[in-house]
This record gives sequence, C-alpha cells and structure tokens, in this order.
Amino acid sequence: MRSWLILLGGLLLWAVHFFLLYGIGEFAGASAASRGAVLLLSGLALGAVGLLARRLLPLDRSDDFARWRAAVALGGLALSALAIAWQALPALIG
Repeated sequence: MRSWLILLGGLLLWAVHFFLLYGIGEFAGASAASRGAVLLLSGLALGAVGLLARRLLPLDRSDDFARWRAAVALGGLALSALAIAWQALPALIG
C-alpha cells in the first residue's frame, strides 16, 4: 500500500485540486474571491508537490525498486505540477 501511495501521491494531489477547483467554479462563480481561492489552493497544491518531491529526491538508494519507484513518483509529481499550474492559468489571466 505504501508503494501505491508513493507512486500515485502526485496524481492524487492533482485530483483533489481538480475537484476543489471544480467546486469553486461551479458554486462560487466568477468573482474576485473565487479567483483568490483558486490561486490560494493552487499555491498550496504546488507547495505540497514541492514537499513531496523534496522527500523523494535523494535517488541514491541501494534498492533498485526503491530507486525506480522514486523516479516514477517524481515523474508523476512533475505531471501533477504542470496540471495544477494549467488549471490555475484562467484565474491568473482573469
């Protein structure tokens, strides 16, 4: 179970961010407060991605599986960071 959480951590974080932003867009409308909430949530999500990446970064593990798992997880975190930034773009553009 731990390996699945490590491998899917970034994608789970992106999914939570996606559904929270969808809820804001659906129920709060297009106000300045909703844009601020989107930017705040996106910043928090990107910060969480950074923290997870920092925890995984030492790739000098002796176990081949642990090294592979960390590399795949970092790839998922990179994709998640890109998706989170992409979803925050409309709030930044205004």
